[in-house]
Amino acid sequence: MRLTAFSDVSLRVLMLLAGVDGQERLSTQMIAEGVGTPYNHVAKSVAFLAGRGWVEATRGRAGGVVLSEKGRAATIGAVLRATEGDTAMVECETPGGHSACPMNQSCQLRGILARAREAFFTSLDGIVIAELPNQKQMGPVFVELGLGPLEKRLPLAS
Repeated sequence: MRLTAFSDVSLRVLMLLAGVDGQERLSTQMIAEGVGTPYNHVAKSVAFLAGRGWVEATRGRAGGVVLSEKGRAATIGAVLRATEGDTAMVECETPGGHSACPMNQSCQLRGILARAREAFFTSLDGIVIAELPNQKQMGPVFVELGLGPLEKRLPLAS
């Protein structure tokens, strides 16, 4: 299974904000630079994450984005279920199901792949995103963004 770019960006945004640990509000532009993704993609992701309650986004001069309490508890599985939705794994699984596949009638493959997708998400339900960032991973990003030393913020890489 390949994740969508939207899922990838959303996970990176949450990890970056978890590394900051609520100590600073980051602008969407700063987040975009930190995760190495165009501003427009990050803005879309931040709006989605805010809508789900995983981040708090405030506009204006004193505004910015910070990980919410709900976001601190978010798991990879929960975020991927939300960002991936019911993305079809095969063409015949799409709504409307206008498939050119001659084996579409009574096909068992769709159900098998849907169960496999859910098993994938379930295997990630126990992994809390906020527990993933570490000094080795985030240090260079924080330095580039001018956020200062990490010793008090993140654990050493395990």
